[in-house]
Amino acid sequence: MIRIRFAGRNDAAPWRTLPLGAADAWIAGTRKRPAVRGSAARPAGVPKKPAPGGLLHPAAIGPCGFTGAADLGNPADFTAAAAEALGRRIGAAAARPGVRRVFVDADLFPETAAALAAGLALRVEPRLSLKSRVKDPFADPAARPREAVILSTNPAAAEAAWERLGPAVEAALWARRLADEPANRLGPDEMQAAAESLAPLGVRVSTIAGEALLESRLALIHAVGRGSARPPRLIVLAWPGADPKAAPLALVGKGIVFDTGGISIKPADRMEEMKGDMAGAAAVLGAVRAAAERKSPLPVVGLLAVAENAVSGNAARPGDVIAAHDGSTVEIVDTDAEGRLVLADALAYARQAFAPFLMVDLATLTGAVVRTLGAWHAGLFANRDAAAARIAAAAAASREPVWRLPLPGADDDALSSTIADVKNCAWGTAPDALHAAGFLSRFAAETPWAHLDIAGAADAPAETEQERGGPRGFGVRLLDALIQNLETTPWTSSSET
Repeated sequence: MIRIRFAGRNDAAPWRTLPLGAADAWIAGTRKRPAVRGSAARPAGVPKKPAPGGLLHPAAIGPCGFTGAADLGNPADFTAAAAEALGRRIGAAAARPGVRRVFVDADLFPETAAALAAGLALRVEPRLSLKSRVKDPFADPAARPREAVILSTNPAAAEAAWERLGPAVEAALWARRLADEPANRLGPDEMQAAAESLAPLGVRVSTIAGEALLESRLALIHAVGRGSARPPRLIVLAWPGADPKAAPLALVGKGIVFDTGGISIKPADRMEEMKGDMAGAAAVLGAVRAAAERKSPLPVVGLLAVAENAVSGNAARPGDVIAAHDGSTVEIVDTDAEGRLVLADALAYARQAFAPFLMVDLATLTGAVVRTLGAWHAGLFANRDAAAARIAAAAAASREPVWRLPLPGADDDALSSTIADVKNCAWGTAPDALHAAGFLSRFAAETPWAHLDIAGAADAPAETEQERGGPRGFGVRLLDALIQNLETTPWTSSSET
């Protein structure tokens, strides 16, 4: 049994006089559930199917929320995943005005205490709000606790576990906020400022922008962004790790700060959501931040391919042929298939400039993967089974699920062009997610590589007890789990290529 208390700003810890194990006193006198918005609490005894992490039972309702307990069922089944799920349920209940402190009292093992804290933080964080006033105090979008106190059987070990989890959680929240920003507030300059904010952590940041992209043979990134008044750029973040001369892990993120579709313009309906087309770059930013905060010994480079896909007299046209960084020519048959263009240049640049042992790219790339996997899995493509296995293990550890999809073979001629080496998309012959992955694989060449199409997983479709609606910061925790895996079990080129 776990005891839970929500408190206001100045309330002290609620169990100074109540001995551990007296949970019955907290449940006694339970009354009908009040109509408090956002609460995940349920009166004791109300039948419900078993939920991950147990049910919350309120024993007393006050202006700040409730005092209550949670049933855990069999302690042996209370895994880190169940602890995170319970933390999210507590976070959903705590996300309302007046709640400033959350106290959780239980005999939790260190890893489960840290996982519960992660779930609470991920669920309770509000979405970005630019409203000038709030009419309904129960709908205050900025309501959230400022402090959580979680008791554990071993506080020192729990703190160490949080030091492993916490940086990625905080970085995921940062990535969420970036993805929530309107495009007029977050453009290429602001993405660069976000990257440069990591310099105090020891991350080296360099940028190739505007016409300099052409000088560096990054003409695909330039073509996608040249229709905008805000110059495109490739932002490179380098975390040196313990050995700056060692081959790094390369993380590549699609950073389209807004996607109109270009000349192949999108329908107006829901186009406002295209402000989040930089979620892949935000995930890479978050992963590099987490690695730097943990002082990871693994060298990591992050490459953000940043552009605004706008419509103007200078925009790229269908039928244009552009040379990529590796020298191959690309026929642009659809300017709304721009994400794979900027990623192609970034992958080829990463491969040639850094000789990474493994490359992973993340992108909100195709509607096809949304229709295939919905909003709960990212599509995983890889040119090595070993790369896919590492990503799948990281996905399981971080609870950010992926589903592996087939990568078209080298003999696939769906992207053949009559005028160039390759065209950027092909309609009607197969789901476009497969074509996009096949296109990118050409620029990864022989380097071990994995592609994560996060178009569906980037956003939670609705607010639930487990999720706050909107940007998830998907990929930050997955990439951090991958980095931690590679720290303890280094990539072995002889067996994993």
